[in-house]
Amino acid sequence: MNTKDRILQAALALYNQEGIRSVTTRHIAIAMGISPGNLHYHFKHTEDIIQALFGQLTTAYDQIVQDITQHSIQTVEELQQYIDSSFHLIETYRFIFINFVELASWIPSIREAYQQLVSKREKEFSHLFNNLAHNGVFRTDISSTLQNRLVRQLFLISDFWISANELTDQLRGEEALAVYREDVLSIFVPYLN
Repeated sequence: MNTKDRILQAALALYNQEGIRSVTTRHIAIAMGISPGNLHYHFKHTEDIIQALFGQLTTAYDQIVQDITQHSIQTVEELQQYIDSSFHLIETYRFIFINFVELASWIPSIREAYQQLVSKREKEFSHLFNNLAHNGVFRTDISSTLQNRLVRQLFLISDFWISANELTDQLRGEEALAVYREDVLSIFVPYLN
């Protein structure tokens, strides 16, 4: 693993453990056993590190969505596997989701990338839900307006569930996954055959 990747790995661990306001580039360098100058050679600012981590997150999420669109979901169990994959990704990049509004305000390129990602995901999930209806998993009488609201609800839960969990239940690990899965699956119940 090269130095740049090691910096990102160390930063991700520290941001997840300590939070974005508690971790400086100096902390990251110390944790890695490198000089701050070496770190700044690869990433001039904290924002550059966070942008790179956000890029990793979107790339990984794109891969999950690509996998589910290539493999046509035909059962609730397969939908559950997607939900579990999403949860694990969110858990891996938890600091982003916990601090998302702050990060988007602080780093405008993250806000712009997120808006583009949402637009792209809306199209992908509308296509996915049409396939689910075609495969008999979803009802076929769901209007496009209702389908769009379902997609929005899914994003709201997926992207902000972990923040709500941090403030209220503070669940971790498999217990958190079980509650997240049930919260997401529950929005699908009215639409299932």
